[in-house]
Amino acid sequence: MFQPALLALFTLAPDAPATAAPSPVTHREPDGGAPGPGPAADAMPVEAAPDEPDVPDEPEPPEPPDAPQPIVPEHTHEAPKPEVVPEPAVAATKAAPPAAEGYKRPGAWGKTDATVFNAKVGDESDASDSKYKIGKGWTLSSKDKRFSIQMRGRIQFRYELEHPNRPMKETQHMLQIRRARLSLAGNVFSPHVKYYFQFGFSPRDMQNDLPTEAGSIRRNPLRDARIEFDRLRDFTVWMGQTKVPFSRQRVNSSANLNLVDRSIVSAEFNLDRDLGVQAYSKDLGGLGGRLAYYAGVYMGEGRNVFELSDPGMLYVGRVEVLPFGAFDDYTEGDVARSKKPGLSIGAAYGYHDRAHAARGNLGDLPPDLGTTDFHHMNADLLFKWYGVSFATAFHLRRGYNRISGGAVDDMDMLITAPDARQGLGWYAQLGYVVPKIPLEVVGRYGLVQNKFGASSLPDSDEAGGGLNWYFIAHDLKLQLDYFRVWDETYGTTASDARKNGTDRVRLQLQLHF
Repeated sequence: MFQPALLALFTLAPDAPATAAPSPVTHREPDGGAPGPGPAADAMPVEAAPDEPDVPDEPEPPEPPDAPQPIVPEHTHEAPKPEVVPEPAVAATKAAPPAAEGYKRPGAWGKTDATVFNAKVGDESDASDSKYKIGKGWTLSSKDKRFSIQMRGRIQFRYELEHPNRPMKETQHMLQIRRARLSLAGNVFSPHVKYYFQFGFSPRDMQNDLPTEAGSIRRNPLRDARIEFDRLRDFTVWMGQTKVPFSRQRVNSSANLNLVDRSIVSAEFNLDRDLGVQAYSKDLGGLGGRLAYYAGVYMGEGRNVFELSDPGMLYVGRVEVLPFGAFDDYTEGDVARSKKPGLSIGAAYGYHDRAHAARGNLGDLPPDLGTTDFHHMNADLLFKWYGVSFATAFHLRRGYNRISGGAVDDMDMLITAPDARQGLGWYAQLGYVVPKIPLEVVGRYGLVQNKFGASSLPDSDEAGGGLNWYFIAHDLKLQLDYFRVWDETYGTTASDARKNGTDRVRLQLQLHF
């Protein structure tokens, strides 16, 4: 049994350069970002670790031919003992230093025998692996690693109740399928040519944040559709419709939140999805995942756009620094109760030339159908350690160069261009996973304010908290939260607006499989 091991030991080149094995298919929803696994949990459910590359089983050595049996004299009942031959001594080798916990440093280049250049029409690849893994979904891959497909589904069933603390306002409630998603991911022709599709089938999935265009075909299930080229560690390229890498909480999948939904700050200032091209690296320079960057150019019209438009574009760049190394920085809550601290600090800037929607590539079109140039800025932080998670983010949007679209009203009078929707926002949330049981307690406060004078953005606030019970980490969880939300229209003073705010209770069950 040890012959193959000895053969491998003596045939390894002592100074062979490290190369990158093709990264496994990951689901990042960037409903995305690509979080890594956390450390082990304290006797409680944890999130599944990333798939490891399949390694073929070591072949068994052939059995030796039957040796002739020794002749045993008739007068004895004992067979002669075989001679013991000492095994040859093997030179001791120096063990490689252990890799950082939960992280494998990739090489700068991804090398594989299966490439686009040696793929031919008509070639066949035998299926070799079909499996379901909790946290990853069902995967089917070919023996030569040219093809794979990974399928995942998600359902969020939510009950919501709102009680306005204002006269003549009634309590309202509803049941809804908040999200019903299906994702397909994998690789084609080569392990380094990948694809990702995500579809959303609930009513909110298909209409959320799109302009009020009656009967628009843009309200369809397609959310993500991209092609990925990840052969270079420091220059992975995405092309297609995907999340804009601007703010952490928005890029983070809605499956991995530790409150029922995102903050009102993210809802106001995010850049959601768009069509374009982006380059990024989660381990720039091979520093153990301590430095990441993202840069992209997008059409600036939001998702599912298909019509000709002016040359205005959306340009976005983001950098992240992780002082303690890579960790699952695009998953909220420290469900795994990490033994090693994780810290990620990010900053992003976006310039939107001639934006048509009120919030850039999101929101309603202004009544005059004009355009606005926007500066978008963001800084955020995420920290996790021993069940404690802290997240905070600051957003700023500044609009200028407001140009009227020339729309007229029913009296053929030119519609006045409204003020740009500009302002700033901030939120902070703190969570703690109770030891020994999968229960998390979370609180959050957020605010949106107009600090630039003329603006169509109203001041608003939220304050509340919630409880999460993780049956199987984020894949099967029950969430309950309560918030009071208010804005400047609820009272003449900040105190009156807060007292007259709306109480909101949400209960949600998520199944992610």
